[in-house]
Amino acid sequence: MPPVYARAALALMLVPATAQAEPITADRPGVGSDPDVVPQFTVQGEVGTDTREVRLGLVTGLEVDRDDSSWAAKLALANSAKLKLSFKVSYDNQLHTVLEMPANYTFNSLFNLGTTVIWSRSSQTYAGEFNFTPTSRLTITPTLYYESKTRAAIFVAWVVPRHDNVQLDIGYDQHRVSAGISAALDLRRLVGKR
Repeated sequence: MPPVYARAALALMLVPATAQAEPITADRPGVGSDPDVVPQFTVQGEVGTDTREVRLGLVTGLEVDRDDSSWAAKLALANSAKLKLSFKVSYDNQLHTVLEMPANYTFNSLFNLGTTVIWSRSSQTYAGEFNFTPTSRLTITPTLYYESKTRAAIFVAWVVPRHDNVQLDIGYDQHRVSAGISAALDLRRLVGKR
């Protein structure tokens, strides 16, 4: 893991949740991005065995992020209790463009459906995520997606009690197990402004 990601993740994990917590809106785990955009002045670190990412909310409905291989910006297009939709544009280290349109529709407190379409010059990915939330802290996500052929995956995410800004996750995709942790920090609270 590159040192900058390790230091950022460690710093986010050590911040007391009671003083600097921002509820987590992690992109991980899953095949694509989540439609949620990190709130303004919030930094969120996401570290896993499969990837590392740092996200920053610039203004309401707009975030920028850096992961292992690209820079990106995500814009919220719809953000209601029932429907969330965003648009993400990424530039990888070779300056190739990737466009993504994640969406999520909430049916009730137990079930929501997430979809993602990812376009790049060389491939397209279509994903459907069936999110079951038996508790407000646990999400189980069976996923079907298509790249060159149809595949299935499963992911589980758990928000730590008394730490709404920390999420642990595990997944199984393409015969590999992944695990990760995400944490969010409201920078305004850190400097004493609200």
